[in-house]
Amino acid sequence: MSALTAALTYLAEHRSRHTSALCELLSIPSVSMDPAYQADMTRAAAWLAAYLHRIGMSHTEIITGAGHPMVYSEWLGADGAPTLLIYGHYDVQPADPIAEWHTPPFTPTVSGDNLYARGASDDKGQVMAVIAALEAWLQTSGRLPINVKLIIEGEEEVSSTALHRFVAAAAERLRCDAVLLVDSMMLGPRQPLILYGTRGNCYLEVTVRGPATDLHSGMFGGVVDNPFNVLSRMLAALQDGETRRIQVPDFYQKVRVVDEAERALINQLPVSEAAWLHLTGAPALAGEAGFTVLERASIRPTLDIHGIGGGFSGPGKKTVIPAQATAKLSMRLVPDQDPHEIAELARVFLQRLAPPSVTLTVTVLSASHPVLVDYRHPAVQAASAAFAATFGNPAAFTIGGGTLPIAATFQKCLRAPLIITGFGLPDDNLHAPNEKISLPSLFGGSEMVARYVSALADSSA
Repeated sequence: MSALTAALTYLAEHRSRHTSALCELLSIPSVSMDPAYQADMTRAAAWLAAYLHRIGMSHTEIITGAGHPMVYSEWLGADGAPTLLIYGHYDVQPADPIAEWHTPPFTPTVSGDNLYARGASDDKGQVMAVIAALEAWLQTSGRLPINVKLIIEGEEEVSSTALHRFVAAAAERLRCDAVLLVDSMMLGPRQPLILYGTRGNCYLEVTVRGPATDLHSGMFGGVVDNPFNVLSRMLAALQDGETRRIQVPDFYQKVRVVDEAERALINQLPVSEAAWLHLTGAPALAGEAGFTVLERASIRPTLDIHGIGGGFSGPGKKTVIPAQATAKLSMRLVPDQDPHEIAELARVFLQRLAPPSVTLTVTVLSASHPVLVDYRHPAVQAASAAFAATFGNPAAFTIGGGTLPIAATFQKCLRAPLIITGFGLPDDNLHAPNEKISLPSLFGGSEMVARYVSALADSSA
């Protein structure tokens, strides 16, 4: 029996135990954005460190400082073999609204082929799929076929502030030949997906201030500008209603030109417009003119308003001119846009739109760079081959519509190819009630990782 076959056999024989271990981790409510769960964050990190020590990783530590703890683990006994850095996170989103869960969010529940719990897919389940693969190699061969460094952070859901600093400061310690980021999904149960890039994000808070206090609209309507009226006009001016083009001057100046071959690669994804409608529940699709749905969701920038606050919105009526109105909006950015440059362009444009009857404040709440990876790199293609051996199909490739802020930091500091992928499914209800992970996808993910580390070892030989 080959070493890889022994590892795969181990995974098949220990599925029940690995599921139980995952349930233990899922039962810890490691909600990073709520200070009430600080002790649970510490407990989750300790649980992971203890498990990694138990399976045979040669060095494991909990790194503390500002922010939530992160777990770092390594096995570096494969002289001459490549080094793979693997990333995941153990923190989760709040479970609200609790009433909409069919089962308690921190009481993991198996129903059919699905395991329900907050964090089941994002990202504890995927982290444990990786750890199970490493365990299988260590327990059957006593070693890994390559060198592995593993970072599991506790702040992904709150912008990874501590990890950004750690990667920048410890770049030499983290030096590697490739980075595997397991925090994404497949297109379907048998169709893996690798992201050869992600969009960046520029998140702004825009506040318009008018009168010194809320005013009676009968006495002062028509005399002072209503901050809501002003803000609404400004927001409407940000995007053309017909073409959906963003109207900020020079916004598209640095958008990377995508050639026809790459557009064809993206449009090969087996995702129809009907599937988009089914996933969204929208009556019809919309977006920037001149681009397909798949292109709009990957290689084109966007602008979205996420919330508007101020004034009165309770039951009944109150005729008030609010003293101020605030909007939160974000712009998803594509290579080679710079989020800081985009923030300044938007600020200047909004300032130009603001009348002298109000004051305007534009605050940058976050700025994350887009990422682009050469999907033809051997380390990326080896991952696709490992997927094919596991799920029967090679990975499809696209640029992810979402933002993975730490990916840009890994790329800048480590200068290694990124493999951005995962084993979740589109209907896993990430950040929503009834989050789940498909157990067949979870077990397949472990097998894929086991095969991938073997393939990297073979490629070096």
